[in-house]
Amino acid sequence: MPDLDLVTSLAIETLTHVIQTLMLLGFAGLLRFYLKSYQQAYLGDWSVACLSYGASELIRAVLTSSALIGTNYPEWITQSLYTGSIFLHYLALTYIALGAYNAIKERHLSQTTRHLLLLITTLAASATIAWMFSNQTGELSLFESELPRFIVPALLFLGIALFMFLRIPPGLGPKIVASAFTFLAIKNLILSAVLLFTNTIYLDWVISTQGLFTIVFLTIIMVGIVIWLLESERSTSFYAVQRAEYLHTHDALTGVANRHQLVSKIPVLVDYCRSNNRHLSVMLLGVSRFKSVNERLGIRGGDQVLKEIARRLQQFKRKPVTVARISGDVFAIIFDHLKSRRHIIELATELQHELSRPIEVNQRQITLSVGVGISRYPQHGVNAEILLNKATLALTDAKRQNASNITFYERGMDDAFSQLIDMEPILRKAFKNNEFVIYLQPQFDFDYQQLCGFEALIRWQHPERGLLSPAEFIPHIEQLGLTELLDNWVLERAAEILADWNKRFSHVWPIAVNLSAQQFQQSKLVEHLTGLVDNYQLDASYLELEITETVAMSDLSNGMDVIRRLKDLGFKVAIDDFGTGHSSLAYLRSLPINKIKIDRSFVSELQVNRTDATILKAMIRLAHGLGKRVIAEGIETQDQQDILQQLGCDMMQGYFYSPPIKLELAEQLIENELKLGREPLPASLATA
Repeated sequence: MPDLDLVTSLAIETLTHVIQTLMLLGFAGLLRFYLKSYQQAYLGDWSVACLSYGASELIRAVLTSSALIGTNYPEWITQSLYTGSIFLHYLALTYIALGAYNAIKERHLSQTTRHLLLLITTLAASATIAWMFSNQTGELSLFESELPRFIVPALLFLGIALFMFLRIPPGLGPKIVASAFTFLAIKNLILSAVLLFTNTIYLDWVISTQGLFTIVFLTIIMVGIVIWLLESERSTSFYAVQRAEYLHTHDALTGVANRHQLVSKIPVLVDYCRSNNRHLSVMLLGVSRFKSVNERLGIRGGDQVLKEIARRLQQFKRKPVTVARISGDVFAIIFDHLKSRRHIIELATELQHELSRPIEVNQRQITLSVGVGISRYPQHGVNAEILLNKATLALTDAKRQNASNITFYERGMDDAFSQLIDMEPILRKAFKNNEFVIYLQPQFDFDYQQLCGFEALIRWQHPERGLLSPAEFIPHIEQLGLTELLDNWVLERAAEILADWNKRFSHVWPIAVNLSAQQFQQSKLVEHLTGLVDNYQLDASYLELEITETVAMSDLSNGMDVIRRLKDLGFKVAIDDFGTGHSSLAYLRSLPINKIKIDRSFVSELQVNRTDATILKAMIRLAHGLGKRVIAEGIETQDQQDILQQLGCDMMQGYFYSPPIKLELAEQLIENELKLGREPLPASLATA
C-alpha cells in the first residue's frame, strides 16, 4: 500500500486533473456559444483546443485515480492511454497556436498550411511517445512521462505570448490573455527545471500541485477572452457607427462625396457665390457606354475604372470646390470661379482630356469617352436639386448627340426628359397587364432538314399603338433600369410555354432566351433559373440560354464558373453574336458552352465579301473541333443558305425560313413535325 504522502499527492493530482477536465470542457462549450454570437474563427480553434486538452486531462485523471485506488491495468492499456493523452495534448497546443494567429492577424491560414501543421503535430507527438517508451522495460519514469508535458507547452506558450505582445490589439482583454500565456510558460519552465535537476522527496508534490496553478491561469485566460470579445464588440459597434456616418456622406467605392453630401453642400456654395458675386458651375461627367466597360473588364474591373476616375478628378490641377459620385458612372465636379462660357468649355475640355488618358486594368488598357452636362448658378437655378436636374438633362443630351460632347442646359431639354420619366409608369403597367408577348422564331437543322428549336423574341402589344418592335421600347427600358424586370418576364413566360408543351405534346422543342449583361452578372442567376425549372417541373435542357460573347468574356473566370454551373444543372448555353468580340477564337476553347451563334453581320454580306466567308469557315472548323455546334442567324436568301451549308454550319435561323411567329403558329409547326414522325434532335447532337 502506498505511503500517506504518495496517497495525498495522487489524490491532489487526480483532483486537479478532474477540475481541469471540467473547466476545459466548460470553456469549450462557452467558446462555441461565443463563436455563434461573434463569428470569430479563433474561437472555433480554441474550443477544439479546450476539447482536446480536456480529453487529455481526463485520461490522466483515469491513470492517477487507478494508481490511487491500486488498480493495475495491463501494460498495453496504460501505454495506450498515455499515447492518447500525448496526442491530444499536442493537438490542443496546435489549435491554441492556430487560434492565436487568427486572433491577432484576423485571417485564416490556408487549408494546406493547417494540414501541414497537423502533420507536424502528429510527427512531434509520435517522436515524444517513442522517446518515452525507449527503455527496455517499457515502464515510465517520472522524468520520462512528465518532462514533455511541461517543456513543449512552455516553449509554445512563450512563442504565443511574444507574438501577441508584438502584434497585440489594443485593449485589456488581449493583454490579460498574453500575460496568462506568459505565466503558464514560466510555470512550465520552472517545473521542467525541477524535473531535470531535482531528485528530492518533494518532487511528487510539485508535480501534483502544479495543476492548481494551471487552473488559476486557465481561469485568467477565459476571463481575458471574455473581456477581449466584449471590447471587440464595442470596437466593432463604434467602427460601424463611424462607417455609417462616413457612408452617409461619401461614396463607398471611390471615397468621394455622394449625392447626399453634394446636395447639402450646394446651398452653402450658392450663398457664398451670392455674397461674393461669383458664379457656380455644376458639371456632370458621364462615361459613354460604361456598360461595355463592365462587359469587357467585369464588374470588379469596372469598379477599378471608377476609382481611377475619382482619383483623377480629385487630383485635377485646377482644384474644384467638390467632387462627388452621384450615380453609377456619373460624377459631379463643381467650380465657383468661372464666369465666361468660354472658360467653362476650356475647363470641361481639359477634364475630358484628363479622363481620356488610357486606364490600365488587369494588364489591359481602355480609353474612355466622357460627356459633360453643365448647369450654372444663377442662370439655371438657385437650389441644389434644380441645378443637378438641369445638369443631368444637359448630360443626357450630350450623350445623345455625341459620346464626348459638352452641353450646357437649355430650355426645351426638360420635355425629352419628361417623356422618358412618363414612360416608366406606362412600361410598369404594361408588365402588370401582360401587354408584352413572346414571338418565337424557328430554328432548323441543315443535315436533318427539320425543326430543332425556337428563339424567344419580345413584342409589345400596345393598347393604342398596336404591335411594337423591340427597337421602339427596349431603349426606354434600358435607360430606366428595367432590364432585369424584362429579362425575368421573358424567362418566366418561356418556362410557362415549355411547361404547357410538356403537358400537351409527346416531345418538347427547346426555347432559347437571351440573357442581358445585367442578368448574367446577377449573383442569384443560377438559383433563379433552378427555382424556375423546379416550379414549372421542367427538364433544364428545354431552356437554352444565349449569352453575348462580350458578356461571357468580360470576366472570363466568373463567366466560366456561371456557365459551368448552368451546364451542370442541365441548361444548354450558347454564345450569341459570336465573332463580334475581340478575342473570340482565343477563348472559345475555354468556354464550357454547347453552341455558338454566328452574328448576322457576317451572314448579311456573305455573297459579296469573301473575307467573311473565310472567317466563318475558320470559326466553324474551330467550333466543330471543340465539339460545339454552330447556328447562323439572319439568313434571308437561298445563296446565304447554300454558302453556309457548304461551310459546314449546323443550324439556321432567319426570315428565309420563317419570321418570328405567334405562339399559336409555333405550336402548329410542332404539331406538323409530330405528324411527320419527327422528334427533337438527339441529345448527342443538341449538346456539346
